[in-house]
Amino acid sequence: MDDDLMIEIESLSKSFGKIKALDNLNLDIKRGELLGIIGPNGAGKTTAIRITCCILKPDSGDVLVDGMSIHQEQIKIKSMIGYLPEEPNLYERFKARDLLSYFAELYGVPKGEIDSRIEELLELVNMSHRAEDRINTFSKGLRQRVGIARALVHDPQILIFDEPTMGLDPATAHNIREFIRELKGDKTIILCTHYMDEADSLCDRVAILNQGRIMDMGTPQDLKSNIRGDLILNIKVENPGGDVVKAIEGFSTVEDVEVADNQYTISLKSKNDIKDIINVFEGNILSVNTKEPTLEDVFINSFKQ
Repeated sequence: MDDDLMIEIESLSKSFGKIKALDNLNLDIKRGELLGIIGPNGAGKTTAIRITCCILKPDSGDVLVDGMSIHQEQIKIKSMIGYLPEEPNLYERFKARDLLSYFAELYGVPKGEIDSRIEELLELVNMSHRAEDRINTFSKGLRQRVGIARALVHDPQILIFDEPTMGLDPATAHNIREFIRELKGDKTIILCTHYMDEADSLCDRVAILNQGRIMDMGTPQDLKSNIRGDLILNIKVENPGGDVVKAIEGFSTVEDVEVADNQYTISLKSKNDIKDIINVFEGNILSVNTKEPTLEDVFINSFKQ
């Protein structure tokens, strides 16, 4: 066990009938790191998380959490992890404060510390004013806040968030992202998300998962720099066609050209030839814009390879 590693996923495989959710998955997560896992529905993200949390058993392979195997130290591992699933499944008839107290007792938080711990958490997630209200009166955003507090109630070393902002209004989603950002470095965090900008802004590293395997991995900046060019030029035209693509590909700064309907997506090494590339279209242009590669571009490109 490397002292710098908090979680080591080793050759993990899991099938549900004929469906292979994880296929010899290997992944290391450093202490204090915020690792993002992105991938399409059915990629295996939630399965990997649930195995790490000792909720599911793998068909083969192992997960070491702080050097402890999920096959041998489940109780200790569970005490180290705070898990927020996509649907928190909170006990709806509980009041917010009572729910947190119940889980604090389940996790063995010393009785003399429970009340102060709950007050701290309610303030942290901005729910002090709703502490005596029942869960069934809360919106999805408020339930997510209580779910985060529940995940933190035993002060775990590891936090795992599965789609924490899915379906939330922009303001609530922003608040939850800021809350996660504040936890960076203090906790080891795994964030599963479908939102590429969320992974880009929050994560130290990002793993792209598909069909139970890692397709690509690195810092958001490294992943973006590895994609076709440093700049993307989008040109929408009135009448696509002709020998335009050949002409564009002749410029030394052009790395790739894609055409979809009436839009040309051109990957460039630099801005030097943009004016001349635009002139190739001879007044047939409806709009022009440039952008730097994003994690969404990386994600889409991964599935073309």
